[in-house]
Amino acid sequence: MPALGAIIAICAGCFAGCSTSDCDDLQNTLPMAGFFSTDSTPTPTTLPRLTLYGIGAPGDSLLLDSALAVSEAYLPFRIDSRTTSFVLDYLQGSMRDTITFTYDLSPRFSSMECGVVYDYTPTAITHTRTLIDSVTCPQGIITNVPGQNLRIYLKTSPLQ
Repeated sequence: MPALGAIIAICAGCFAGCSTSDCDDLQNTLPMAGFFSTDSTPTPTTLPRLTLYGIGAPGDSLLLDSALAVSEAYLPFRIDSRTTSFVLDYLQGSMRDTITFTYDLSPRFSSMECGVVYDYTPTAITHTRTLIDSVTCPQGIITNVPGQNLRIYLKTSPLQ
């Protein structure tokens, strides 16, 4: 009988090892924004300090708290609304921008393991213009594929 227990344990380990867990990283759609300069050839840039928070989000909406050297940031969109707004605070309250995303939300069956994920198709992006020149969604849709799906172009070299 001990041999039977060993065989069962080995088989269970094999089945567990064969299951892929692609959902661990790709279960949710989490928009990632990169910061870029508006030079003649836009290049990735870094903000020396950034506080970032959502507007009207339930619970604590603080995403970054005086973070140093920020070149990209996650901007989680709400699934209970068709709009999500964020504040980018550059100098602890004295200089800030607000970005509002309006989007269509589309559920998509991903796999048996992952179930349904949501894709976002921006229909409008509005923002203030303290440092922000423009905001784009280069692919036109935000899916659960990792990487930057939003670009925030800044007017000048950030706060140097």
